[in-house]
Amino acid sequence: MHDNMQHKNKVGRPSNKELILDAADSLVASEGASHLTFDALSQQTRISKGGLLYHFSNKDALLQAMLQRRVERFELLKQEHLERLENDPNKEPKSILLAALDTDAECARLGSGMLAAAASNPDLLEPLKRHVNDTIKQMERHLGEQVGRMLFYSVHGARLFEQLNLCEQCVTEREQFAEYLLNQIDKLTETNSGS
Repeated sequence: MHDNMQHKNKVGRPSNKELILDAADSLVASEGASHLTFDALSQQTRISKGGLLYHFSNKDALLQAMLQRRVERFELLKQEHLERLENDPNKEPKSILLAALDTDAECARLGSGMLAAAASNPDLLEPLKRHVNDTIKQMERHLGEQVGRMLFYSVHGARLFEQLNLCEQCVTEREQFAEYLLNQIDKLTETNSGS
């Protein structure tokens, strides 16, 4: 009976690791990567510094986990779009582009903070590099090398401008941009299959 009560208490509660990652995301998004310290995290999460170090041995391990979580969230978004586009013959490349564009302003701020953090230790980008290369290959497989890369680069170029706060239109016109790219995929695949 006691075991069942313990199990019930654990259900629905986020793990400390997830709590720490949420707090780190929030801190980087609001303050920038330079303010991401274990002291600041301890204060925000009310988890002791030792408790933080139990989950993440150092700041690089924490940053790498944050980057990995971005990859996992992208994959979840991609899967959601795949399911929504179930009957679309171009669902694979469309789901990739939509997942890349399906983020909010906080994510953009977080991205620029993460860029700054990763600049100090390029090894942190390894999970992202693998993910980007795999995603480009998926786009190429469905649309051909040139078209797949061009569309992939277009989306991520717009996202980078947004992350660096260089392009207000990238935010306000995101929906039209997405619609245009999806239409281009349909046109390009019709042209290729018709010839």
